[in-house]
Amino acid sequence: MKKKIVLKRIYHREIWRIAIMFDYDERLKEIVRSIAGSAFSGTNRCFYVDDSEENLRLVLKKLKNDADVDISNIVTPGKEERKEAEPEKIEPEEISQEEAEQEYHDYRNFGPVEFRISEKEGLLVIKFLGRYNPEWIEEMKTYGRCYYDKKRREWMLQWSKLTCDSLADYFAGWRIKVNVKKQVVSNELMAERKETGEEIRSKEIGKKALDGLDSMAMYLDDNRYSPRTRESYLSMLEFFFRYFSPKEPSEITEDEISRFIYDFIIRLGYSAAYQNQMVSAIKTYYTISGKGKVNPEFFERPRRTRALPKVFSKEEVSQILNSARNIKHKMLLWMIYSCGLRRSEATNIRLTDLDRDRGILHVREGKGRVDRIVPVSGKVWEKIDEYTRGYRPRKYLFEGQTGGKYSSESVYRVFKDALLKAGIHKDVGVHSLRHSYATHLHESGLDIRYIQELLGHKSTRTTEIYTHVSRRNLVAVRSPIEDLDVK
Repeated sequence: MKKKIVLKRIYHREIWRIAIMFDYDERLKEIVRSIAGSAFSGTNRCFYVDDSEENLRLVLKKLKNDADVDISNIVTPGKEERKEAEPEKIEPEEISQEEAEQEYHDYRNFGPVEFRISEKEGLLVIKFLGRYNPEWIEEMKTYGRCYYDKKRREWMLQWSKLTCDSLADYFAGWRIKVNVKKQVVSNELMAERKETGEEIRSKEIGKKALDGLDSMAMYLDDNRYSPRTRESYLSMLEFFFRYFSPKEPSEITEDEISRFIYDFIIRLGYSAAYQNQMVSAIKTYYTISGKGKVNPEFFERPRRTRALPKVFSKEEVSQILNSARNIKHKMLLWMIYSCGLRRSEATNIRLTDLDRDRGILHVREGKGRVDRIVPVSGKVWEKIDEYTRGYRPRKYLFEGQTGGKYSSESVYRVFKDALLKAGIHKDVGVHSLRHSYATHLHESGLDIRYIQELLGHKSTRTTEIYTHVSRRNLVAVRSPIEDLDVK
């Protein structure tokens, strides 16, 4: 029986593409890779080619003998959606519910949602790049005055970090991809990035490079790298190989890699975080390949700014924990703060991880797949008893309405809702409760090495950042202005 492949139009890297989606199959992977101009998207987890009739015919021709190709999702986007030039600025106007529902029926595919952020103008522009649900419009209207531009088919509302993050999480709950763009990079630079990227991705990739990608994939799987890291490394390494094509990986020199980093990353203004991940992918490959003209020790990490963690005072934590009315939401926030948990660690708690006799929580496979033990206070055990009597979870401490563990997106929404109800207007995430836990422990006098163990840090260097935000030693500091005779 032939394998099934689904073709679907997606909006990726600012233009329309044809996504080639299929379950993993070595034979199909080789065929797709042989298609001129094909590339892999770690974000969308699929191969793709540029959207054109010629490419569509080429894909169908290449795959017709080896797969059942489903093209039912291929629908030509409208001209408005394909237009890449900046549209003229016009005054927005509101749209009625009837008009919204009519547009909803006119679209044929659920597709990604585009967020364009203009902090300078204070606007969040939202555009649906496929079929959408009228319920989404009602959700957007809860964030304030919402306008619709009929000509550009865009929604506009007042921008804030909270609004942007909350709506992104809302669409994630619908399994809809959100493409966020910040209008801080000049149009000229964006155009150059796009042109350069397309030119590189259009290059053919050689057999030695393909073998290198396969070796890298096996290494990442054997060492249990996270799916997100695996996809990012493979996507970046493939881009790196295409940049130097037709040169084989073993022939690439250290000087050429330095030139690549400067020409493509530094000159085009990509972030230090992007550069760091690209370096990690390339370094990992040359570490496991054991050959070539590159010494893995040659690579240097870009210097990155290290912001201090954002923490709450104990009074603010009390306000946040007390603001949640739902007992499940309250219990969730209590556990994150009282045990210093990451968001994913809270959703992964199984009932069997709670040991009442020893008064501990066994945190399993935290960051870096490291287990740790954290104490649970008597006050928290009382709250756990109250919660479990009411909700009767079966497997996980926090479960969704249909069973299974609670989603990370739901945790984010619970936290942001509690923040609003508490009247705290800080631009922070759930992780700030964990930062606050560590800071408050340090302020109470606990040794930094114990805090390191409780947080699951590999090194005290990571934990020492909390000494910079703790007030334990600062309260004893006397300002020199106290000794001046000034009025």
